[in-house]
Amino acid sequence: MSDAYQLLALGEATPGMVLSHELIDLNGQVLLAKGAVLTDAIIASLARHGIEAVPVGRVQEAAEAPDPQAVQARLDYVFRNNDRDDNGDWATGLLRRYVEDYRLGREVAP
Repeated sequence: MSDAYQLLALGEATPGMVLSHELIDLNGQVLLAKGAVLTDAIIASLARHGIEAVPVGRVQEAAEAPDPQAVQARLDYVFRNNDRDDNGDWATGLLRRYVEDYRLGREVAP
């Protein structure tokens, strides 16, 4: 199991939480699949099945905005064998632009 989950008492579970692992009852039957989203009805049903705790994914904190200079430095290293201004190598230039847009969180224009 990864560090990206926490085991919560069923009473602390709230609708909208997502299961990080399959939920199995005492007989080995799968009650809910990994990735299932909890609802009020599901939480009530789990209580009727004697489930006392559920593994849910941890809420991740918002990521910091990427540092544009660090992104450029990394891309300069990754694409070090290709000249950024070489118009003859359009495919590598396009790939670099897409990677740069992705890493900086920019909208990619179609």
